[in-house]
Amino acid sequence: MTELAFPSGLPSGQGTVRLRELRDSLRPREVLHWRDIAVEGLQFHSAEVRPGNVFFAIRGRKSDGAAYAQQAVARGAVAIVAEEALPLPVPLFVVDNARQALADAARFYYRDPSRAVAVVGVTGTNGKTTVSHLIRACLTADRRQVGLIGTIAYEFGGRRIPAGTTTPDPVRIHGYLREMADRFASACVMEVSSHSLDQERVRGVRFATAVFTNLTQDHLDYHGSMKAYREAKGRLFRQLQPGSTAVLNRDDPAAEYFAELLEPGVRLVWFGGEAGEVRAEQVRPSADGTRFRLVMPNGAVELFLRLVGAHNVQNAVAAAAAALSLGTSELTVASALEDARPVPGRLELVEAPFGRGGGVRTFVDYAHTPDALDKVCETLAEVCEGRLHVVFGCGGDRDSSKRPSMAAAVARHADIAYLTSDNPRSEDPEAILDDMAPGLAGGKAECVRIVDRAEAIRLAIGRAGPGDTVLIAGKGHETYQVLKDSVIPFDDRLEAGRALGAKEAGWLRR
Repeated sequence: MTELAFPSGLPSGQGTVRLRELRDSLRPREVLHWRDIAVEGLQFHSAEVRPGNVFFAIRGRKSDGAAYAQQAVARGAVAIVAEEALPLPVPLFVVDNARQALADAARFYYRDPSRAVAVVGVTGTNGKTTVSHLIRACLTADRRQVGLIGTIAYEFGGRRIPAGTTTPDPVRIHGYLREMADRFASACVMEVSSHSLDQERVRGVRFATAVFTNLTQDHLDYHGSMKAYREAKGRLFRQLQPGSTAVLNRDDPAAEYFAELLEPGVRLVWFGGEAGEVRAEQVRPSADGTRFRLVMPNGAVELFLRLVGAHNVQNAVAAAAAALSLGTSELTVASALEDARPVPGRLELVEAPFGRGGGVRTFVDYAHTPDALDKVCETLAEVCEGRLHVVFGCGGDRDSSKRPSMAAAVARHADIAYLTSDNPRSEDPEAILDDMAPGLAGGKAECVRIVDRAEAIRLAIGRAGPGDTVLIAGKGHETYQVLKDSVIPFDDRLEAGRALGAKEAGWLRR
C-alpha cells in the first residue's frame, strides 16, 4: 500500500460501510436526496475524491469546500456532507460542523481504532518530536510494536510516509491507527499540534497518555494571542477520559492551567522541577552528550544521554514519565534512553567527509521559535571551546512579531550571527531580515546578512576556526526551501557537508 494508491489513508482490506450507517453515526439535522449505497472512503479534498467516497465540504480560512462539491460529485462522490443545502443529485447530509463530522465519520468508518491502540499524544511548543521519538524508543525496548505520527514521518507496520503536517487530518489519523491495530501494534506516539486541536483533527481519538512539554511564543499569526494558543493546547487535556494519564512539565507555568482542565479519574504525573515524580539531577553537559541522574518513583540511576543540552535532558525526563505511565519498567526506560540517538535535524552533528572538518563542530537543528533558539544556542555556547557561529532565519508569511526575539536569542549567545532565508514564501527575504535586525542590538554577536542560505552556510563554516562551533538553525530535517513561486530542494545537512568537504580540501578560506 502506498500513499498514492490510497490518498485518503484507507488501509488495505478495509471493506465498505453502508451510507445509512454513516448517517446514523453523524446524526445530520437534514438529509436530502436520500438513498442507501456502499461507501468506500472519506475525503475532503475534491481533487483526491475516488468513486465511492463521501465528500466533506469543510469551510477553511481561504476557501469553502462547498464550492468544490460539484467537482467531487463529478469525480465519483456518492454523498456530500456540508453545513448548508446544496443543489446536488446525490445524498446530502446537512450538519452543524463539517470538521467535527469528518472526524466522527473517520472514527466510525475505521471502527474506533484508538480503543485497540494505546495512543500517546505529545503537545507543546518545543520538544514534541524528540520526546515522541524517545517515548517510542522506551516502548520498543519493552518489546512492543509502536507506531509514530509526527513532524518528520508517519511510521507503522513497516511503512514510512514523509509527513506533510505534524498532525495529519482525521481520516489519515484514524486510518493509520486502524492499520496499526490490524498489524497488532500496541501503541502509537503522536505529535499533537495546536492547529490540529483547533481544527478538530484529533477529535474522537482516545488518548491513553497526554504529554505537555512547554509553551512559548509561536503560531500567533494563526491563534492571535498566547491565551488562544494555550487554550488550543488545552483541548488535548480536556479530551482525556477517566483512566488516562496527563504528564505535565513542572517547570512551565502553563501546566497548572492544563491540570485544572482534567476530568475526575484522569491520573496526573508531574515531571521536572525539584519535586517532579520523574526528574533530572546533577546535569553535566558536554559536546558529545549529557550525563545526569534520572530520578524515578522507585529509585534513581546515572545516565549518559547521547543528546546534547539540558533541554534534551528535559525531553528525556518527559519521555520517561510517559513510558512509565504505560507500565514500562524503570530499568527498561533507563536502558532505552542510554541507547537513544539524536532525532534527524535535532542538534544533529554533521560529519565532515574525511572526519576532520578543520576542528569545527557543525550542528543542524529545527529550532524556529525564540525559546527553542535560545536554549540550543545556550547549550552550544556552554560546550563550545572557541567561537559560536549561528546561521538562522525566520519564515515568511508567519508570525512576524517573533523575528526580533529570535535574533535577540541568538545575540545573547553567539559570537557571529548570520541572518539568512528560511522559507521566505511570498515575502521579500530582505524585508524579513530587516524585521530580525533590531533584535541584535545590544548583543555581543557580530551580524552578517546573506539572503542566500547556502552561501551563508558556506561563509560560516569557512570562517570557523579550530575549536569553533557552527549551528545552522530553523530547518532541521526539512529538505526544501519555500520561495515565492516555487519549492526547491534544500537540505541544511547536505549543504553543511559540502561546505565541510570544501573546507577540508582548502577551497573555503577564512
